[in-house]
Amino acid sequence: MGCGASRSLDYSSDISQQWDSVQKTIEVKQQKKKLVIKRVGWKTVRIFVSSTFKDFHAEREVLIKEVFPDLRAWCEKRRLYLVDVDLRWGVPKDTTSEDTLRLCLGEIDRCYSDNIMPFFLNMTSERCGWVPGSMEVPENLHQEYRWINGLSVTEMEIMHGSYRKDNYNSIFAIRDASFLDSVPVKYHNDFVDSNPVAPHKLKMLKGMLSERFPINGSSPSSLLYTDSSLASMDNRVFTYKCSFGGISVDTGKVQMEGLDQFKKVIFEFFKTRIAEQYPLDANIKLDPYELQREAHDSFMKSRSVSVIGRNDVLQRMEDFLTGVSTGVPLLLLGGPGSGKSSIMAKVSDIAVSRAANGQIPGGGDKDWHVFYHFVGAIPGSTDVEKMLKRLLKEMKVCKDSNMPKDYETTAQLVGSTLSNPNSTPVIIFIDALNQLNEEKTTSILSWLPRKLAPQVRCIFSMIDETPPHRLLKDRNLKPEEEIVTPLDMDSRKEIVCDVLGRYNKRLDEEQMATLLGKESSQNPLWLAIACEELRVYGDFSTINSKITALSDGLLNLLSQVLGRFEKENGGYLVVATLSLLECSSNGLLETELLSILGDESNMAILKTGYASSENKKTTRGDPLPAIKWSMVYRALRPFLRPFGDSGEGRLDFYHRSLSKSVRQKYFGLQPGQESSLDNKMGKWWHTRLADFFEMEQNMDRKVEEYLYQLVKIGDQEKLARCLGEWPVLDRLFEADYSSQLLAYWRKCEESDGKYTKMEQCYKDSLKELEQRPGISQEEVSMRYETIARVFIQAGLYNESKDLIDVAVTLEQEHLGSRPERMVEHYALLAELWDELCKLHDFINPDQLNELRPAIDFGLKSIKIRETLDGDEHKYKMANSVMRLSFNLNNWAECGGDSNRSEQEAQDESFVQADEAIRLFKEIGDLGKEAEASMTKAIVFPRGDEEQIQWYELAREQCQQAYGENCKLMTRIMSNIGIYYEDKRDYQTAYTYFVKWHEVSTEVFGEQHPKTKSAFSCINEPRYLQIKERLSRQRQEQR
Repeated sequence: MGCGASRSLDYSSDISQQWDSVQKTIEVKQQKKKLVIKRVGWKTVRIFVSSTFKDFHAEREVLIKEVFPDLRAWCEKRRLYLVDVDLRWGVPKDTTSEDTLRLCLGEIDRCYSDNIMPFFLNMTSERCGWVPGSMEVPENLHQEYRWINGLSVTEMEIMHGSYRKDNYNSIFAIRDASFLDSVPVKYHNDFVDSNPVAPHKLKMLKGMLSERFPINGSSPSSLLYTDSSLASMDNRVFTYKCSFGGISVDTGKVQMEGLDQFKKVIFEFFKTRIAEQYPLDANIKLDPYELQREAHDSFMKSRSVSVIGRNDVLQRMEDFLTGVSTGVPLLLLGGPGSGKSSIMAKVSDIAVSRAANGQIPGGGDKDWHVFYHFVGAIPGSTDVEKMLKRLLKEMKVCKDSNMPKDYETTAQLVGSTLSNPNSTPVIIFIDALNQLNEEKTTSILSWLPRKLAPQVRCIFSMIDETPPHRLLKDRNLKPEEEIVTPLDMDSRKEIVCDVLGRYNKRLDEEQMATLLGKESSQNPLWLAIACEELRVYGDFSTINSKITALSDGLLNLLSQVLGRFEKENGGYLVVATLSLLECSSNGLLETELLSILGDESNMAILKTGYASSENKKTTRGDPLPAIKWSMVYRALRPFLRPFGDSGEGRLDFYHRSLSKSVRQKYFGLQPGQESSLDNKMGKWWHTRLADFFEMEQNMDRKVEEYLYQLVKIGDQEKLARCLGEWPVLDRLFEADYSSQLLAYWRKCEESDGKYTKMEQCYKDSLKELEQRPGISQEEVSMRYETIARVFIQAGLYNESKDLIDVAVTLEQEHLGSRPERMVEHYALLAELWDELCKLHDFINPDQLNELRPAIDFGLKSIKIRETLDGDEHKYKMANSVMRLSFNLNNWAECGGDSNRSEQEAQDESFVQADEAIRLFKEIGDLGKEAEASMTKAIVFPRGDEEQIQWYELAREQCQQAYGENCKLMTRIMSNIGIYYEDKRDYQTAYTYFVKWHEVSTEVFGEQHPKTKSAFSCINEPRYLQIKERLSRQRQEQR
């Protein structure tokens, strides 16, 4: 007895000393306040589950299969993604002690990174688990986590995830020991630790937890509080009872019953804590442009932290910003991986700081606005139209109500804004300009004027000799260029010392010389990857051989690194992860990756070959175990990033070079070669993703990813079927112009450009909707109106009219002819007939059949709109009034009829033009007021003196609002030329027609039909003669 008591005292003494050491490392004695993080976008929340494995199988099952799915559904309604970190499948046998400990503690580090305070659950009973011996804990790990000696892995998790920082997001569930009475004796070894130190460690642990986090006895119901005060941070420890529930037939594991209260407490605790930390203001209207700016801002700050060896480049770029305007952009040129993005991020950050402190001259009495866009930083960042619309929004040129409806109009407005000396002073940074997507190569950079206004600065980065670079070089006004040269030797040494020094590693002179002797060490990205390879290499005795073996060439080194990842971190799972990310539209959520990777049959092409798995259909089963994913993620983490670092949880490649390497290594594609249906690997993974997203419930993700995958695999039938789904239409429909929706439909059609499949699909969908039980007439009417708008956008005018008629009938017969709905129907009908009028090449009496309903419905919509309040209604009414004035003038030009004479139409046209001017003046939209002034000029008899006065006023207003180079100015110049042509002053007319052509070339490009029309005009015989005469006069004057 004496010896046993002595040994027991030794255990207690040792354990007390261990806890004394832990107590000395406590960082926060008591939290004073809760963390509240304001957000408007999606965010990922991680819950770390800590316990010994064997004895908590039953609890972990109910957590994974019941509690977390319910919590995940609740989170999604609050725009949160839930990821549960459950390492219960243990650690591979060949994993070292250091790797095992780093895996567990590293996952908690990741929870800190994502959520600042981890959401942490510990379950404790009668086992303490593995206690690493002093020889099993490497010195470097002890230095990093200085409190871990003598602790079990579970205790380490508790210390790191909760205890040392008084983490208010942690909860501790202690299972009452009485459960053992119900468990058959032959299973006791699974629940009681055989290690003699275990009882003492567990006693101490439970005591320290109850002291640190006041225990709540056996009544967990008091944890179901609603009090949000600091007092509610207590009671984070509770005990619960359960009993033996038999043996699982499937797993042979002990099951427990009586866990209902356990489940309820855990669910309510995390629900409360998550809601407190990430409150969602239901009144906040999500502004997609602001969300994009925040994501780009986050990317800028992350990439601008350390820029080594580029001081000269940075200084010259800063001088460009603060110097006298040259009217042309500055191009930052360099190859892949040369560090352009980091330089752009750094200069952007400097510009923001200088602008805020008033240190950038040239803006006059207005503050500079800094716009930055990093292509690849967030989903959709390659979309040039979205980028330009964000620019217009940030410069306050447009609101949501008057944002241009298509790319062409958007590009023209941006071009006029950037050339207008009255625009807001702006500095524009666009990184990786050559990676922007545009459907027509001829429209690349159509938004960038030949000469920038004095208060506009533009800096673009790109790979040299790419199409945008060549186009800019070919302009008459050449851009300035800054070449990113290879790193010099001192800069390379500094980078190596900086990267390795963070981990207390360094190279001797010989090793440094070997590394920097490689040609590719001049490339910052190659050097960073090489340093990372050396950092994780464990055998210092062979480090020289490792340095020598590093492949020269960026893609070659990446291929070598990926090969190592395969060998050391999950093999085919690494290949599958990389392939899935490469084939995705804009990256994948971690939860999506885990679900696809969790289905072993999805890996068939990597295991059994393509032919035997061609007809595989992706299903959604259990996700990939966290232990397996942790290994893959930890390996790939240096090359992955959440888009925009916004916490959304979406992963994609950190650099485009990795994408190229994956395509080359796994798909057999050469640089620049696109994946096709003939490519086995590409087709396989695109098909897996299409199958997975086919049943996706998150419609935002389905629209973003599923449609893209269907296009990639060429499945027109499924693409058409998906586009016909109402939730998909809701997300792609734009009232002004649904460019993405129509682009997808064109993928479904034959090459004739018609929308036959779309027309039939939506007509069938409307019939099905009408027959659906319980459907409201309100929804049916709205759907008819929506499809009618889509048909108008697609040029299906006659088909659209039939649908609008149905919507109007439903509104009148079943919905009470509500003014706010009837006005939209009438305005839509006026727009429809106005579009039909435009199909005539010349004004002639045949137009009266289309003009009559266009005018009548315009008048009806205006009459109702006058009774409705709000800026949106006023803006819509102003547009309707201006269109009505134009149509009334055309009516007069056609001679009128017995119901509305030519003179009556002419008089009313003047009235409506004046009203449009008044309304736009009240709204404060000078650009639209200029258009209304031009409309009034058109209304005057041709050649009338007042006509030219109004044209000149319109020109002045347009110049002030948009600048010289804009779409409206082309119309004004053309009309002024026609005025002088009517006056038979052909030389003055020629001057304005030449200006019409010059502005059209600047705004539309040389090959645009409108530019060609202007060119044809100035090349008519009469004007060619004038051109020759003026040329002779100039020569004589010389």
